Amino acid sequence: ILDRAIVSAKMMRRGLRSALPKRDRWHALQEYAVGETNQEEFRLLRARDSQVGSLVESSKSVPKPIDWSSWESKISNKEVLSCLKSFHQQQSALLDQVAAEDHAAAVKKQTEGWELFDASVASCQKSVEKSETILKNGARALWISFQNPPISLLSQSEWLDADQYWQAFVEKHHFYHNHLASAVEDPESKDYDAKQKADMKRNWETFDGRGTTRQNNKLLYQRPSYEYYDVFRGPLIEHMIFYLSKTGGDARMFPEVMPTKWFAEIYDIRFKLYNVLQRRKRQVHEATWSREAFHDFHPHDMEHDGEAYYSKLIAKEAASTELLAGRLMGNYVLFSDSYVPVQSGMAFYKAMQMDGAKGTFYSLGSDVNCLFYKPAGEALAVPDPVECFHSLADHANMTGRKFEVGYAAAFECFTEVLQSRKQGLAGNWFTAPGESSKDAFMRRIKRSDPAYPIFEAYAEEHRERWAGAKTLSMDEAMAQMPEIERKYMIECEEYSSVLFGVNDELAASAKLEQEQLAKLADVGELQGKLDSRDLVAIDSSGAAMKTEAVAKALEEMDSVRDKAVDLVMATKLPALEKKK
Repeated sequence: ILDRAIVSAKMMRRGLRSALPKRDRWHALQEYAVGETNQEEFRLLRARDSQVGSLVESSKSVPKPIDWSSWESKISNKEVLSCLKSFHQQQSALLDQVAAEDHAAAVKKQTEGWELFDASVASCQKSVEKSETILKNGARALWISFQNPPISLLSQSEWLDADQYWQAFVEKHHFYHNHLASAVEDPESKDYDAKQKADMKRNWETFDGRGTTRQNNKLLYQRPSYEYYDVFRGPLIEHMIFYLSKTGGDARMFPEVMPTKWFAEIYDIRFKLYNVLQRRKRQVHEATWSREAFHDFHPHDMEHDGEAYYSKLIAKEAASTELLAGRLMGNYVLFSDSYVPVQSGMAFYKAMQMDGAKGTFYSLGSDVNCLFYKPAGEALAVPDPVECFHSLADHANMTGRKFEVGYAAAFECFTEVLQSRKQGLAGNWFTAPGESSKDAFMRRIKRSDPAYPIFEAYAEEHRERWAGAKTLSMDEAMAQMPEIERKYMIECEEYSSVLFGVNDELAASAKLEQEQLAKLADVGELQGKLDSRDLVAIDSSGAAMKTEAVAKALEEMDSVRDKAVDLVMATKLPALEKKK
C-alpha cells in the first residue's frame, strides 16, 4: 500500500509539473520582433534578463528570521502588527507540525478502498481461466485436424478413389466436353488466370486510374486508407511524419487509421504554421505591392512542383542532420549524456557555474578537441525538446543570427510533438525507462540502413574512449582550454567548408549565391549593399569586411572548400578499419 501511495504521489507531481505554465514562455515572442530596432531591443531585453537571473541565482541565501522588535518600533498600528505576528506564528507552527508527522505510517494505516482492485484481480483471473479453456480447445482442434485422412482418400465411390484418371475426368468433363455447351470455364486453367488478370487491369484503368476520364465507383471515405494514401501522397507524408514524431516507432507499424485525437493535433499544428506563414506573406505583399506573393517554404506551383519541392527539402534536412551528427561524433559528444561538453572559455565558465566548480573534468585524449565536465550530485537529466529549441533559438539570436519565422514555428511544433511522448513513456521522450541514449539510438536504426555500421563502429569506439578517460584537475583543465578553443574555432570554419562541399543541395544553393555576390562585385554594387546593411559580411574576428576582402574571400572559397572536403574524405575511421 505504501509503494502504491508513493507511486500515486509521484504521478500527481508529474502531472502538476506538466500542467502548470512555465515562466519562460515569453522567450518564444522573439520571432514576432519585426524590424532591426525591435530585434535589437529584444536582444538587449534578453541580455538584461540573463544578468538578472545570474544575479538572483548568485545571491540566494538562507532566509533571515523576522525581527518583530524592529517592526514594533516602525508600525504605529499595534493591533495589525499583533495580528500579523500571531498569524505568522500559527502558520509556522502548523507547517512544522505537518513536516514532523510520520506520513509513511499514516499511509500504512489506510487499508480501505482496495475493493475495486481486488475485484479487478478476480476478473483477470477469470479471463485467464477462459483463455486457458480456449487454448485447450484450439489444441484439441489442431490434433483432430492433423489426424484426419488426406483429401485423396475422401471419395463417394470406391472405384473413383482407385483411379486418378477417372477422378480428373469427372472433375473436368463439364468444362471441356463440347456437346455440353457449358459457359463455365475451368478456374484452374492458365487461360482463366490470364483473363482474370486482364479484367482486373481493365477495371483499374476504368474506375481507379488517374487519367482525365476517371469514373469513380466509390467515394474516398468508402476506400481503405491505403487507396486514399495512394491517391493523395501529401497527407501520407504529413501523417507519417506526425506518427514517427509522436510515437518514435517504425514506419512499418503505421496504423490503418490513426486516432481521431491525432488528426485534431495535426490540424492544430497546420493552422498554427499557416497563421505565421500568412502573416509573413501579408507583410511582404503589402510592402512590395507585387501582383502575387507566396508562402515561405512553399513552391510557386504546388500542384505540379509540390512533390519535387518537398522531396528536395526533406533530403536537404536529412543531409544537414547527418552532417551535424558527424560533427558531434568527431569529438565524441554524441551519446555522452551524463557530461557537459566544453570547447570554449564561455562553456568552461558556464559548466562550473552549474555546481560551483564541484564537479570533475575528463579528457578523452589529445586528439579530441573537447573536455567533458561531470557536475557533482545526481546525473544530468535528459532535457526537454522544447527547452532545447528555446536554448538554440536564444543562442542564434544572441550571436546575431536567427531562424526564419516559418522554420522556427515548424521547429517548435516538432519539439512539442516530441515532448508529448512523455505522457505515455513514464516521463521519458527519447529513451525507455532505464535505457541509455546510445541504446535508444541504435534501436531505432534499421540494420539495413547504410549508416548502421558507421554508428555501430562509433558506439564501440565511444565506449573504448570513455573506458580510458583521464580525470583532470581544475588547473589542468584551465591550462588545456586555450588550445582546445583555438582548434574548435578552426573546426567551425572547416565544417562550413565541408557542409557546402559534400551536400549537393547546399552546394548548389551556395554556388548560386556566390555567383550573385560575384556579379554585384563586378558591377560595383556590392559596397552599396554593404553600406545599406542589405548584406552583412564579417570576418573571423567579428569585424565588418570591405568590398575587396569580400571579393577575395569569394575567389578563395572554392579552393578552400575543396581542400577541406578532400582532407575529410581521406580520413579513415579506426573502428571501421577493424571490421574489414
